Amino acid sequence: MKKNRRVFDGVWATIAGAGRGGFNARFAQPSRDGNPFFNVLYPVDIPPFADEDGLLANAIRTNTVPKIFYTNGAYEYWGRAASLIHTTPDGKQDLPPAKDTRIYFFPGSQHGTGSLPPRQIDAQNPGNTNDYRASMRALLIAMQAWLKDDKQPPASVYPRLAKDQLVSVGAYAFPQIPGVAIPRANRQPFRLDFSVEPPKLGPPFATLVPQVDPDGNETSGIHMPEIQVPLASYTGWNLRSPKIGAPDQLYTQAGSWIPFPLNKTEREKRKDPRTSIEERYPSKNAYLEQITTAAQHLVQEGFLLDRDITYLRNRAAEEWDYALSTHN
Repeated sequence: MKKNRRVFDGVWATIAGAGRGGFNARFAQPSRDGNPFFNVLYPVDIPPFADEDGLLANAIRTNTVPKIFYTNGAYEYWGRAASLIHTTPDGKQDLPPAKDTRIYFFPGSQHGTGSLPPRQIDAQNPGNTNDYRASMRALLIAMQAWLKDDKQPPASVYPRLAKDQLVSVGAYAFPQIPGVAIPRANRQPFRLDFSVEPPKLGPPFATLVPQVDPDGNETSGIHMPEIQVPLASYTGWNLRSPKIGAPDQLYTQAGSWIPFPLNKTEREKRKDPRTSIEERYPSKNAYLEQITTAAQHLVQEGFLLDRDITYLRNRAAEEWDYALSTHN
């Protein structure tokens, strides 16, 4: 077999955070992945995490690096240590991706796309609704064009420390909504000493989360129309229901859909700091026109296909109807 040949032309790792498979180690299991509660001693969340920090060092030296997409949602920053793929291990500086790597962040999303109506789970909030599959279709075509014709895909879009888009959990500025609890911790993989079994635990790596605006929606990333023109706070976290225990801990892989108050009267009665739906949008049609405009801008940026605009508008209409039905 000839040495120093590229094995893959392209690689797309999605919703993996900073984790990778467990291979070539005693007791390794490729199906394991890091989690806030289990698998913490498996060799899956171990350095180096970033491309230029050593993960692709040998491939860069031999000019065998594939073209790479990393796509993550908000949950991956809370439960999968995603910030480590583009920061230094101490969490103090941004690390740019390698030349042939793109990093794309889908704000306001859980571990995978959401559903409408929200999935009912044993958590404190309804499940997340954000559906970013349409953007994934556009990125697939972009990857194919990159491989076949060397056409550059859209530039990386992800939260950066230098832009105040990536913060510690202590600096996370989610609005104080009555009845809504906020996470106090996120996944922090430990430094592990594998010279002994089981490995010894050292101090954790610093992991950060995307910052939010006054609505509780994240300020960075590829904002789907549903997030640009919101009816709710869309988060990558959801806390466990008290009935299953540990209500201060993350519900695994789930996000939240926390609807805005319907009108000013309800907002003031609930003391909800977020602007109400009626104060934002004079009518359903006005809301849908904003959705269409947001989708058209994403098409221009290369993050949507024109043929998906109608689908997204129709889905937004369903979300409008559902959001209003929750107030009846």
